[in-house]
Amino acid sequence: MLGDDALSISYLEAVDEGLNSVYFGYTLTIFAIMILTAIIYNVFNLFAPGNLLIPATILLAVITGIFTLVPIVGRSIIYLGIAAILAVGAIQRDPTFIWYPFIFFLFMALAFDNVVRTYIRPYLSGKMFHLSLVMFAYLLGPSLFGWYGIFLGPLLMVIVVQFLQVAVPQLRGEEPMSDIEIGPTATQETGESRDDAMEGGEATDGGQE
Repeated sequence: MLGDDALSISYLEAVDEGLNSVYFGYTLTIFAIMILTAIIYNVFNLFAPGNLLIPATILLAVITGIFTLVPIVGRSIIYLGIAAILAVGAIQRDPTFIWYPFIFFLFMALAFDNVVRTYIRPYLSGKMFHLSLVMFAYLLGPSLFGWYGIFLGPLLMVIVVQFLQVAVPQLRGEEPMSDIEIGPTATQETGESRDDAMEGGEATDGGQE
């Protein structure tokens, strides 16, 4: 029975922990994007020429965060629509203001999207796993499975990685890999443990002398 198999239990627990890290982190990512875009939209309104204001900034920020669930084109649809509204307003008021919606779109497409894709989403969505591994799962999933890939990509990543780190070593009669967390915290703890071990060794040698 599955419930009597220690290997199966430890593997399923590891998968559950990994999925909790990835998907709960993704919820945090959506809220982080909402907050970030709300700040960006309101800052742009402060410098808007000719009263070319972004309407309902908070509502649009919430929609931007929700549309993050749509892979590849999700967020871009929102800020592209905002840029189009600003462009129409610029043409109606003063065509010389047309530079403003272009600056807005370039900032969102080049700066904002890259920050979200490279730092915010992988960091918040996968503290248990390496940053590049989580980012690869989120980028590869939609290209393989379409819209559902935004969920299936990380799911398959967790299943495979935890199998390699938990199940395979036990099947070979070894201890499960404990260095699942890859990041500054794990590195710092490893360094501190090594220092403690060295200090303990020096103290022992001193005692023997």
